[in-house]
Amino acid sequence: MKIKDVLEAKGRTVYTVEPDRSARDALALLNRHRIGCLVVVDNNGDIQGIVSERDILRYVSESDKSPAHETVARVMTPHDATIIATEEDDIDYAMRVMTESRIRHLPVAMENHLTGIISIGDLVKCLLAETTHENKMLLDYITGRYPR
Repeated sequence: MKIKDVLEAKGRTVYTVEPDRSARDALALLNRHRIGCLVVVDNNGDIQGIVSERDILRYVSESDKSPAHETVARVMTPHDATIIATEEDDIDYAMRVMTESRIRHLPVAMENHLTGIISIGDLVKCLLAETTHENKMLLDYITGRYPR
């Protein structure tokens, strides 16, 4: 299964924020949309990085500064440190990268054009559905009940 299959199942909506917005604005967006991260994009839509609730919490706790007075650019994970997947990557690869890197979100882009974002939860949900379907098919085969 490919990442594009996950995006087709979950949707391609990606919430973004500009790097010059305040970290407080980013928190408001995260809370409003009930999500864990935003992709940071410039005025041209080019990916500048990613900012998660963890990034903001870590920065505030280490610097003792208010998110209202810090820009997203100061708290985000910059583009050169952001892991980005392509739609053609296998979900096994994505899960391995996310697990090894200890990240929960993976932007998806083709030629630096943002096409979606996946979370570890999205991958688990797809793998669970696939495994459940395979188990049912195998059980039907073993017991002689073929799908009609």
